[in-house]
Amino acid sequence: MYVIALGTTNRNGQWLIVGRTDGLVRFATLLRCQQFSPFAVFYLLHDRKNTVHTTPTNNSQLLMLLLSFSLPPPSIYDFPFSWRNSFYFILFHLIVLGKESQNTSDEEIIRLEAFQKDSVTHNAFLDVYNVPEFARIIVCELKPPLARLLTKNLPAYLLLAAFRHQDEKHDETALTGLFSSVHLVLKDTISRSHDLDLLALWLINLWRLFNLLRQYSGEDNAEWHVANTETQNSYRFKAYDVAPIRDQLKLRIEECYNSLMKKAIEHVFCPKIVPGILQHESSSDLMTAGQESRGRADSQRKSLNDLLAFLDTVHSKLKTYGGDEILVKQVIGQMANWMCALALNHMMFRRELCNFEKAIQIKHNVTEIQNWLNSKGLPDCREHLEPLVQACHLLQSRKDASNLDTLCGEMTSRLKPRQVVAILQHYDPSDEMEDGLSADFLIEIQKKLNQRAIANGDPLEDKNALIMMGTYLPPFNTQPFSYSDFPLETLSLPSCLHMQSVCRLL
Repeated sequence: MYVIALGTTNRNGQWLIVGRTDGLVRFATLLRCQQFSPFAVFYLLHDRKNTVHTTPTNNSQLLMLLLSFSLPPPSIYDFPFSWRNSFYFILFHLIVLGKESQNTSDEEIIRLEAFQKDSVTHNAFLDVYNVPEFARIIVCELKPPLARLLTKNLPAYLLLAAFRHQDEKHDETALTGLFSSVHLVLKDTISRSHDLDLLALWLINLWRLFNLLRQYSGEDNAEWHVANTETQNSYRFKAYDVAPIRDQLKLRIEECYNSLMKKAIEHVFCPKIVPGILQHESSSDLMTAGQESRGRADSQRKSLNDLLAFLDTVHSKLKTYGGDEILVKQVIGQMANWMCALALNHMMFRRELCNFEKAIQIKHNVTEIQNWLNSKGLPDCREHLEPLVQACHLLQSRKDASNLDTLCGEMTSRLKPRQVVAILQHYDPSDEMEDGLSADFLIEIQKKLNQRAIANGDPLEDKNALIMMGTYLPPFNTQPFSYSDFPLETLSLPSCLHMQSVCRLL
Protein backbone atom coordinates (compact mmCIF):
# COMPACT_ATOMS: atom_id res chain seq x y z
CA MET A 1 0.00 0.00 0.00
CA TYR A 2 1.32 3.46 -0.92
CA VAL A 3 0.46 6.33 1.39
CA ILE A 4 1.04 9.88 0.20
CA ALA A 5 1.60 12.79 2.58
CA LEU A 6 1.16 16.32 1.28
CA GLY A 7 2.28 19.61 2.75
CA THR A 8 2.67 23.30 2.12
CA THR A 9 3.76 26.43 3.96
CA ASN A 10 1.52 29.01 5.56
CA ARG A 11 2.16 32.73 5.72
CA ASN A 12 4.11 32.30 8.97
CA GLY A 13 6.61 30.00 7.24
CA GLN A 14 5.40 26.86 8.98
CA TRP A 15 5.38 23.51 7.21
CA LEU A 16 1.88 22.10 7.40
CA ILE A 17 0.96 18.51 6.77
CA VAL A 18 -2.15 18.89 4.71
CA GLY A 19 -2.89 15.21 5.10
CA ARG A 20 -1.99 11.75 4.07
CA THR A 21 -4.16 9.19 2.45
CA ASP A 22 -4.22 5.66 1.16
CA GLY A 23 -7.16 6.30 -1.17
CA LEU A 24 -8.07 8.61 -4.01
CA VAL A 25 -11.38 9.61 -2.44
CA ARG A 26 -9.63 10.98 0.64
CA PHE A 27 -7.00 12.52 -1.65
CA ALA A 28 -9.64 14.42 -3.60
CA THR A 29 -11.08 15.76 -0.34
CA LEU A 30 -7.68 17.10 0.64
CA LEU A 31 -7.26 18.76 -2.75
CA ARG A 32 -10.53 20.62 -2.36
CA CYS A 33 -9.48 22.24 0.92
CA GLN A 34 -5.90 23.29 0.06
CA GLN A 35 -3.84 25.01 -2.59
CA PHE A 36 -0.54 23.15 -2.87
CA SER A 37 2.80 24.82 -3.44
CA PRO A 38 5.59 23.15 -5.49
CA PHE A 39 7.23 20.05 -4.04
CA ALA A 40 4.40 19.59 -1.59
CA VAL A 41 4.89 15.83 -1.71
CA PHE A 42 7.50 15.46 0.97
CA TYR A 43 7.30 11.88 2.10
CA LEU A 44 5.97 8.59 0.93
CA LEU A 45 5.27 5.51 3.00
CA HIS A 46 5.52 2.04 1.55
CA ASP A 47 3.51 -0.74 3.21
CA ARG A 48 3.43 1.45 6.37
CA LYS A 49 6.89 0.11 7.29
CA ASN A 50 9.70 1.91 5.45
CA THR A 51 9.47 5.65 6.04
CA VAL A 52 11.30 8.43 4.25
CA HIS A 53 10.75 11.76 5.99
CA THR A 54 12.39 14.32 3.74
CA THR A 55 11.55 17.41 1.77
CA PRO A 56 12.58 17.16 -1.89
CA THR A 57 13.78 20.48 -3.29
CA ASN A 58 13.93 19.61 -6.97
CA ASN A 59 12.64 17.14 -9.51
CA SER A 60 15.70 14.90 -9.26
CA GLN A 61 15.30 14.41 -5.52
CA LEU A 62 11.62 13.68 -5.94
CA LEU A 63 12.43 11.13 -8.65
CA MET A 64 15.00 9.45 -6.39
CA LEU A 65 12.44 9.35 -3.60
CA LEU A 66 9.98 7.55 -5.86
CA LEU A 67 12.62 5.17 -7.16
CA SER A 68 13.67 4.30 -3.60
CA PHE A 69 10.33 2.52 -3.31
CA SER A 70 10.85 0.63 -6.55
CA LEU A 71 8.22 2.63 -8.40
CA PRO A 72 8.46 2.53 -12.18
CA PRO A 73 10.10 5.69 -13.56
CA PRO A 74 7.61 8.20 -14.98
CA SER A 75 8.96 7.78 -18.51
CA ILE A 76 7.12 4.46 -18.66
CA TYR A 77 3.90 6.47 -18.71
CA ASP A 78 5.38 9.18 -20.97
CA PHE A 79 5.06 11.93 -18.33
CA PRO A 80 7.27 15.04 -18.44
CA PHE A 81 8.70 15.05 -14.92
CA SER A 82 7.64 18.49 -13.77
CA TRP A 83 6.25 18.99 -10.26
CA ARG A 84 2.63 19.01 -11.38
CA ASN A 85 2.98 15.95 -13.58
CA SER A 86 4.96 14.05 -10.96
CA PHE A 87 1.96 14.56 -8.73
CA TYR A 88 -0.35 13.13 -11.38
CA PHE A 89 2.13 10.32 -11.94
CA ILE A 90 1.74 9.23 -8.34
CA LEU A 91 -2.04 9.28 -8.70
CA PHE A 92 -1.78 7.29 -11.92
CA HIS A 93 0.45 4.75 -10.20
CA LEU A 94 -2.13 4.33 -7.44
CA ILE A 95 -4.85 3.81 -10.04
CA VAL A 96 -2.83 1.21 -11.94
CA LEU A 97 -2.06 -0.72 -8.77
CA GLY A 98 -5.66 -0.43 -7.57
CA LYS A 99 -4.60 0.78 -4.13
CA GLU A 100 -7.78 2.67 -3.34
CA SER A 101 -9.30 2.55 0.12
CA GLN A 102 -12.55 4.43 0.53
CA ASN A 103 -13.55 3.43 4.05
CA THR A 104 -11.60 5.15 6.78
CA SER A 105 -12.70 4.63 10.37
CA ASP A 106 -12.33 7.24 13.08
CA GLU A 107 -9.43 5.28 14.58
CA GLU A 108 -7.49 5.49 11.29
CA ILE A 109 -7.66 9.28 11.00
CA ILE A 110 -4.26 10.90 10.59
CA ARG A 111 -4.39 14.51 11.72
CA LEU A 112 -2.93 17.52 10.00
CA GLU A 113 0.07 18.71 11.98
CA ALA A 114 2.30 21.77 11.88
CA PHE A 115 6.08 21.66 11.55
CA GLN A 116 7.32 24.69 13.49
CA LYS A 117 10.38 26.55 12.27
CA ASP A 118 12.63 27.64 15.12
CA SER A 119 12.51 31.24 13.91
CA VAL A 120 8.70 31.37 13.81
CA THR A 121 7.03 31.84 17.19
CA HIS A 122 3.97 33.59 18.57
CA ASN A 123 2.59 34.52 21.97
CA ALA A 124 -0.69 32.61 21.71
CA PHE A 125 -2.65 35.75 20.83
CA LEU A 126 -5.18 35.70 18.00
CA ASP A 127 -6.00 39.06 16.49
CA VAL A 128 -9.45 38.82 14.88
CA TYR A 129 -10.12 41.75 12.55
CA ASN A 130 -13.26 40.42 10.86
CA VAL A 131 -15.41 39.09 13.69
CA PRO A 132 -18.57 38.07 11.74
CA GLU A 133 -16.54 36.16 9.15
CA PHE A 134 -14.41 34.55 11.86
CA ALA A 135 -17.58 33.36 13.63
CA ARG A 136 -18.99 32.00 10.38
CA ILE A 137 -15.81 30.11 9.49
CA ILE A 138 -15.19 28.60 12.89
CA VAL A 139 -18.80 27.40 13.30
CA CYS A 140 -20.19 26.88 9.79
CA GLU A 141 -17.13 26.09 7.66
CA LEU A 142 -15.43 23.74 10.11
CA LYS A 143 -17.41 20.66 9.11
CA PRO A 144 -16.95 17.42 11.08
CA PRO A 145 -15.11 15.59 8.23
CA LEU A 146 -12.51 18.36 8.20
CA ALA A 147 -12.41 18.70 11.99
CA ARG A 148 -11.42 15.03 12.20
CA LEU A 149 -8.20 15.91 10.35
CA LEU A 150 -7.28 19.01 12.33
CA THR A 151 -5.95 19.53 15.84
CA LYS A 152 -8.41 18.27 18.42
CA ASN A 153 -10.41 21.08 20.09
CA LEU A 154 -9.04 23.61 17.59
CA PRO A 155 -12.06 26.00 17.83
CA ALA A 156 -11.72 26.11 21.62
CA TYR A 157 -8.02 26.97 21.46
CA LEU A 158 -8.56 29.61 18.77
CA LEU A 159 -11.28 31.29 20.81
CA LEU A 160 -9.11 31.24 23.93
CA ALA A 161 -6.26 32.88 22.00
CA ALA A 162 -8.67 35.52 20.68
CA PHE A 163 -10.04 36.24 24.16
CA ARG A 164 -6.50 36.54 25.51
CA HIS A 165 -5.64 39.11 22.86
CA GLN A 166 -8.60 41.31 23.83
CA ASP A 167 -7.71 40.87 27.50
CA GLU A 168 -4.14 41.95 26.78
CA LYS A 169 -5.45 45.09 25.03
CA HIS A 170 -7.91 45.76 27.90
CA ASP A 171 -10.70 45.87 25.32
CA GLU A 172 -13.70 44.41 27.12
CA THR A 173 -16.12 45.56 24.40
CA ALA A 174 -14.20 43.64 21.73
CA LEU A 175 -13.98 40.56 23.94
CA THR A 176 -17.70 40.41 24.67
CA GLY A 177 -18.51 41.31 21.06
CA LEU A 178 -16.42 38.43 19.76
CA PHE A 179 -18.02 35.98 22.17
CA SER A 180 -21.53 37.23 21.35
CA SER A 181 -20.98 36.80 17.61
CA VAL A 182 -19.71 33.24 17.94
CA HIS A 183 -22.33 32.47 20.58
CA LEU A 184 -25.27 33.53 18.38
CA VAL A 185 -24.10 31.53 15.36
CA LEU A 186 -23.38 28.51 17.51
CA LYS A 187 -26.69 28.67 19.37
CA ASP A 188 -28.59 28.65 16.08
CA THR A 189 -26.48 25.77 14.73
CA ILE A 190 -27.01 23.60 17.81
CA SER A 191 -30.76 24.22 17.96
CA ARG A 192 -31.23 23.21 14.31
CA SER A 193 -28.95 20.20 14.13
CA HIS A 194 -29.77 16.52 14.56
CA ASP A 195 -26.36 15.36 13.36
CA LEU A 196 -24.38 13.16 15.73
CA ASP A 197 -21.00 14.32 14.44
CA LEU A 198 -21.77 18.04 14.54
CA LEU A 199 -23.33 17.94 18.01
CA ALA A 200 -20.50 15.81 19.37
CA LEU A 201 -17.92 18.15 17.85
CA TRP A 202 -19.40 21.23 19.49
CA LEU A 203 -20.22 19.64 22.82
CA ILE A 204 -16.55 18.66 23.07
CA ASN A 205 -15.28 22.11 22.02
CA LEU A 206 -17.67 23.99 24.31
CA TRP A 207 -16.66 21.77 27.23
CA ARG A 208 -12.97 22.29 26.44
CA LEU A 209 -13.39 26.08 26.16
CA PHE A 210 -15.34 26.11 29.45
CA ASN A 211 -12.41 24.38 31.15
CA LEU A 212 -9.80 26.56 29.42
CA LEU A 213 -11.56 29.63 30.82
CA ARG A 214 -11.13 28.10 34.26
CA GLN A 215 -7.55 26.94 33.71
CA TYR A 216 -6.39 30.32 32.38
CA SER A 217 -8.65 32.54 34.48
CA GLY A 218 -7.27 35.05 36.94
CA GLU A 219 -9.39 33.57 39.73
CA ASP A 220 -7.78 32.14 42.84
CA ASN A 221 -8.77 28.48 42.56
CA ALA A 222 -5.91 26.09 43.23
CA GLU A 223 -7.56 23.13 41.48
CA TRP A 224 -7.71 25.01 38.19
CA HIS A 225 -4.07 26.13 38.17
CA VAL A 226 -2.12 23.53 40.14
CA ALA A 227 -1.09 21.53 37.05
CA ASN A 228 -0.18 24.59 34.96
CA THR A 229 3.36 25.04 33.76
CA GLU A 230 5.13 28.35 34.25
CA THR A 231 4.37 29.23 30.64
CA GLN A 232 0.69 28.38 31.05
CA ASN A 233 0.45 30.55 34.15
CA SER A 234 1.90 33.43 32.17
CA TYR A 235 -1.02 33.05 29.73
CA ARG A 236 -3.70 33.58 32.40
CA PHE A 237 -6.20 36.42 32.01
CA LYS A 238 -4.99 39.58 33.69
CA ALA A 239 -7.60 42.28 33.12
CA TYR A 240 -11.09 40.78 33.02
CA ASP A 241 -13.21 38.23 34.83
CA VAL A 242 -14.36 35.58 32.35
CA ALA A 243 -16.90 34.02 34.75
CA PRO A 244 -19.89 35.58 32.87
CA ILE A 245 -18.67 33.96 29.65
CA ARG A 246 -18.37 30.63 31.45
CA ASP A 247 -21.97 31.00 32.66
CA GLN A 248 -23.16 31.40 29.07
CA LEU A 249 -21.01 28.49 27.94
CA LYS A 250 -22.54 26.31 30.63
CA LEU A 251 -26.00 26.92 29.17
CA ARG A 252 -24.76 26.06 25.67
CA ILE A 253 -23.06 22.90 26.97
CA GLU A 254 -26.31 21.72 28.56
CA GLU A 255 -28.27 22.55 25.40
CA CYS A 256 -25.76 20.79 23.16
CA TYR A 257 -25.63 17.75 25.46
CA ASN A 258 -29.42 17.53 25.47
CA SER A 259 -29.53 17.79 21.66
CA LEU A 260 -26.83 15.16 21.26
CA MET A 261 -28.51 12.66 23.55
CA LYS A 262 -32.13 13.30 22.63
CA LYS A 263 -31.98 14.23 18.94
CA ALA A 264 -28.98 12.26 17.70
CA ILE A 265 -28.59 9.23 19.99
CA GLU A 266 -31.86 8.27 21.70
CA HIS A 267 -33.98 7.48 18.64
CA VAL A 268 -31.25 5.23 17.22
CA PHE A 269 -30.00 3.66 20.42
CA CYS A 270 -33.11 2.94 22.50
CA PRO A 271 -34.82 0.62 19.97
CA LYS A 272 -31.70 -1.58 20.13
CA ILE A 273 -31.81 -2.06 23.92
CA VAL A 274 -34.62 -4.58 24.41
CA PRO A 275 -33.62 -6.79 21.42
CA GLY A 276 -29.94 -6.59 22.35
CA ILE A 277 -30.23 -7.31 26.07
CA LEU A 278 -33.51 -9.13 26.68
CA GLN A 279 -34.16 -10.95 23.40
CA HIS A 280 -30.64 -11.71 22.17
CA GLU A 281 -29.63 -15.35 22.49
CA SER A 282 -26.16 -16.75 22.03
CA SER A 283 -25.26 -18.76 18.93
CA SER A 284 -25.19 -22.01 20.90
CA ASP A 285 -28.75 -21.43 22.15
CA LEU A 286 -29.99 -20.69 18.66
CA MET A 287 -28.38 -23.82 17.23
CA THR A 288 -30.32 -25.98 19.69
CA ALA A 289 -33.63 -24.26 18.91
CA GLY A 290 -34.51 -26.20 15.80
CA GLN A 291 -38.01 -24.77 15.46
CA GLU A 292 -36.88 -21.19 15.00
CA SER A 293 -36.79 -19.69 11.57
CA ARG A 294 -33.48 -18.70 10.03
CA GLY A 295 -34.58 -15.07 9.77
CA ARG A 296 -35.36 -14.79 13.46
CA ALA A 297 -32.14 -16.57 14.36
CA ASP A 298 -30.05 -14.22 12.24
CA SER A 299 -31.83 -11.23 13.73
CA GLN A 300 -31.15 -12.37 17.28
CA ARG A 301 -27.50 -13.02 16.52
CA LYS A 302 -27.13 -9.45 15.29
CA SER A 303 -29.11 -7.61 17.99
CA LEU A 304 -26.41 -7.48 20.68
CA ASN A 305 -23.76 -6.80 18.05
CA ASP A 306 -25.83 -3.88 16.75
CA LEU A 307 -26.09 -2.47 20.26
CA LEU A 308 -22.35 -2.75 20.86
CA ALA A 309 -21.58 -1.37 17.40
CA PHE A 310 -23.59 1.79 18.08
CA LEU A 311 -21.92 2.21 21.46
CA ASP A 312 -18.59 1.85 19.67
CA THR A 313 -19.61 4.44 17.07
CA VAL A 314 -20.53 7.04 19.68
CA HIS A 315 -17.40 6.39 21.73
CA SER A 316 -15.18 6.53 18.65
CA LYS A 317 -16.61 9.87 17.52
CA LEU A 318 -16.22 11.40 20.97
CA LYS A 319 -12.57 10.38 21.09
CA THR A 320 -11.91 11.44 17.48
CA TYR A 321 -13.14 14.98 18.11
CA GLY A 322 -11.13 15.28 21.34
CA GLY A 323 -13.56 14.30 24.10
CA ASP A 324 -11.87 13.95 27.48
CA GLU A 325 -12.51 11.24 30.07
CA ILE A 326 -15.08 13.31 31.97
CA LEU A 327 -17.23 14.01 28.92
CA VAL A 328 -16.97 10.50 27.48
CA LYS A 329 -17.88 8.99 30.84
CA GLN A 330 -20.99 11.17 31.11
CA VAL A 331 -22.26 10.36 27.60
CA ILE A 332 -21.56 6.62 27.71
CA GLY A 333 -22.67 6.44 31.35
CA GLN A 334 -26.02 7.97 30.42
CA MET A 335 -26.41 5.43 27.63
CA ALA A 336 -25.71 2.69 30.19
CA ASN A 337 -28.40 4.22 32.41
CA TRP A 338 -30.89 4.04 29.57
CA MET A 339 -29.97 0.42 28.89
CA CYS A 340 -30.59 -0.54 32.50
CA ALA A 341 -33.81 1.44 32.89
CA LEU A 342 -35.52 0.28 29.69
CA ALA A 343 -34.43 -3.35 30.07
CA LEU A 344 -35.43 -3.57 33.74
CA ASN A 345 -38.80 -1.87 33.13
CA HIS A 346 -39.61 -4.51 30.49
CA MET A 347 -38.26 -7.33 32.61
CA MET A 348 -40.43 -6.54 35.65
CA PHE A 349 -43.69 -6.97 33.75
CA ARG A 350 -42.98 -9.74 31.23
CA ARG A 351 -43.42 -13.21 32.61
CA GLU A 352 -41.47 -14.82 29.75
CA LEU A 353 -38.38 -12.88 30.86
CA CYS A 354 -38.61 -13.82 34.54
CA ASN A 355 -37.26 -17.36 34.62
CA PHE A 356 -33.98 -19.07 35.43
CA GLU A 357 -32.84 -19.75 31.85
CA LYS A 358 -33.66 -16.27 30.59
CA ALA A 359 -31.83 -14.73 33.55
CA ILE A 360 -28.67 -16.59 32.53
CA GLN A 361 -28.90 -15.27 28.97
CA ILE A 362 -29.65 -11.69 30.03
CA LYS A 363 -26.74 -11.79 32.47
CA HIS A 364 -24.50 -12.98 29.63
CA ASN A 365 -25.58 -10.07 27.43
CA VAL A 366 -25.03 -7.54 30.21
CA THR A 367 -21.59 -9.02 30.84
CA GLU A 368 -20.72 -8.50 27.17
CA ILE A 369 -21.63 -4.82 27.54
CA GLN A 370 -19.64 -4.54 30.76
CA ASN A 371 -16.64 -6.12 29.04
CA TRP A 372 -16.95 -3.53 26.28
CA LEU A 373 -16.97 -0.76 28.89
CA ASN A 374 -13.82 -2.20 30.44
CA SER A 375 -12.11 -2.37 27.06
CA LYS A 376 -12.78 1.35 26.54
CA GLY A 377 -11.38 2.32 29.93
CA LEU A 378 -14.84 3.01 31.40
CA PRO A 379 -15.13 0.54 34.30
CA ASP A 380 -17.05 3.09 36.41
CA CYS A 381 -19.91 2.98 33.90
CA ARG A 382 -20.47 -0.69 34.76
CA GLU A 383 -22.20 0.48 37.93
CA HIS A 384 -25.10 1.87 35.91
CA LEU A 385 -25.97 -1.70 34.85
CA GLU A 386 -25.83 -3.17 38.36
CA PRO A 387 -29.63 -3.15 39.01
CA LEU A 388 -30.09 -5.30 35.91
CA VAL A 389 -27.36 -7.69 37.06
CA GLN A 390 -29.00 -7.97 40.47
CA ALA A 391 -32.37 -8.73 38.86
CA CYS A 392 -30.73 -11.67 37.07
CA HIS A 393 -29.14 -12.89 40.30
CA LEU A 394 -32.53 -12.68 42.01
CA LEU A 395 -34.12 -14.94 39.39
CA GLN A 396 -31.27 -17.44 39.69
CA SER A 397 -31.33 -17.64 43.51
CA ARG A 398 -33.16 -20.08 45.75
CA LYS A 399 -36.55 -18.62 46.64
CA ASP A 400 -37.67 -19.92 50.02
CA ALA A 401 -37.96 -18.69 53.59
CA SER A 402 -34.49 -19.94 54.51
CA ASN A 403 -32.95 -17.60 51.93
CA LEU A 404 -34.83 -14.42 52.85
CA ASP A 405 -31.77 -12.64 54.22
CA THR A 406 -29.89 -13.22 50.96
CA LEU A 407 -32.79 -12.20 48.74
CA CYS A 408 -33.34 -8.99 50.70
CA GLY A 409 -29.70 -8.25 51.45
CA GLU A 410 -26.68 -7.10 49.48
CA MET A 411 -27.67 -9.17 46.45
CA THR A 412 -30.59 -6.79 45.70
CA SER A 413 -29.17 -3.60 47.25
CA ARG A 414 -29.48 -1.63 43.98
CA LEU A 415 -33.13 -2.61 43.47
CA LYS A 416 -36.08 -0.82 45.08
CA PRO A 417 -38.43 -2.92 47.29
CA ARG A 418 -41.31 -2.81 44.81
CA GLN A 419 -38.97 -3.78 41.96
CA VAL A 420 -37.87 -6.93 43.79
CA VAL A 421 -41.48 -7.85 44.51
CA ALA A 422 -42.56 -7.18 40.90
CA ILE A 423 -39.86 -9.47 39.52
CA LEU A 424 -40.79 -12.25 41.95
CA GLN A 425 -44.50 -11.81 41.20
CA HIS A 426 -43.79 -12.51 37.53
CA TYR A 427 -41.37 -15.34 38.21
CA ASP A 428 -42.13 -18.34 36.00
CA PRO A 429 -40.74 -21.62 37.36
CA SER A 430 -38.85 -23.47 34.64
CA ASP A 431 -39.04 -26.85 36.30
CA GLU A 432 -42.45 -28.51 36.41
CA MET A 433 -41.52 -29.83 39.83
CA GLU A 434 -41.03 -26.27 41.13
CA ASP A 435 -44.04 -24.48 42.58
CA GLY A 436 -44.82 -20.84 42.01
CA LEU A 437 -44.15 -18.31 44.74
CA SER A 438 -46.92 -18.02 47.33
CA ALA A 439 -48.57 -14.76 48.36
CA ASP A 440 -47.35 -15.27 51.93
CA PHE A 441 -43.74 -15.54 50.75
CA LEU A 442 -44.07 -12.33 48.74
CA ILE A 443 -45.52 -10.55 51.80
CA GLU A 444 -42.51 -11.68 53.86
CA ILE A 445 -40.20 -10.38 51.15
CA GLN A 446 -41.99 -7.02 51.15
CA LYS A 447 -41.71 -6.70 54.94
CA LYS A 448 -38.02 -7.55 54.90
CA LEU A 449 -37.32 -5.05 52.15
CA ASN A 450 -39.24 -2.29 53.95
CA GLN A 451 -37.15 -2.94 57.06
CA ARG A 452 -34.01 -2.64 54.96
CA ALA A 453 -35.17 0.67 53.51
CA ILE A 454 -35.87 2.08 56.98
CA ALA A 455 -32.51 0.88 58.31
CA ASN A 456 -30.72 2.50 55.36
CA GLY A 457 -32.65 5.75 55.74
CA ASP A 458 -33.98 5.54 52.20
CA PRO A 459 -36.43 8.33 51.25
CA LEU A 460 -40.11 7.43 51.00
CA GLU A 461 -40.16 7.94 47.22
CA ASP A 462 -37.46 5.26 46.83
CA LYS A 463 -39.48 2.85 48.95
CA ASN A 464 -42.52 3.26 46.69
CA ALA A 465 -40.65 3.55 43.38
CA LEU A 466 -41.27 0.90 40.76
CA ILE A 467 -40.62 2.19 37.26
CA MET A 468 -37.11 3.43 36.48
CA MET A 469 -36.80 6.83 34.83
CA GLY A 470 -36.48 5.43 31.31
CA THR A 471 -34.83 7.93 28.99
CA TYR A 472 -34.78 10.71 31.58
CA LEU A 473 -31.77 12.95 30.96
CA PRO A 474 -30.18 14.84 33.87
CA PRO A 475 -28.23 18.01 33.02
CA PHE A 476 -24.59 17.72 32.03
CA ASN A 477 -22.40 17.92 35.12
CA THR A 478 -19.98 20.81 34.61
CA GLN A 479 -18.56 20.65 38.14
CA PRO A 480 -15.51 18.40 37.43
CA PHE A 481 -12.45 20.19 36.08
CA SER A 482 -10.51 18.97 33.03
CA TYR A 483 -6.92 20.16 32.59
CA SER A 484 -5.38 20.69 29.13
CA ASP A 485 -1.65 20.34 28.49
CA PHE A 486 -1.90 21.70 24.93
CA PRO A 487 0.89 24.28 24.32
CA LEU A 488 -0.91 27.36 23.04
CA GLU A 489 2.27 28.71 21.44
CA THR A 490 2.15 25.84 18.91
CA LEU A 491 -1.30 26.85 17.67
CA SER A 492 -1.55 27.40 13.90
CA LEU A 493 -4.23 28.51 11.46
CA PRO A 494 -5.17 25.77 8.97
CA SER A 495 -4.96 27.28 5.51
CA CYS A 496 -7.76 24.99 4.37
CA LEU A 497 -10.15 27.17 6.41
CA HIS A 498 -8.85 30.34 4.69
CA MET A 499 -8.72 32.24 7.98
CA GLN A 500 -5.70 34.36 7.08
CA SER A 501 -7.98 37.12 5.80
CA VAL A 502 -9.94 37.39 9.07
CA CYS A 503 -7.35 36.82 11.81
CA ARG A 504 -3.67 36.30 12.56
CA LEU A 505 -1.56 34.82 15.33
CA LEU A 506 0.64 37.25 17.25
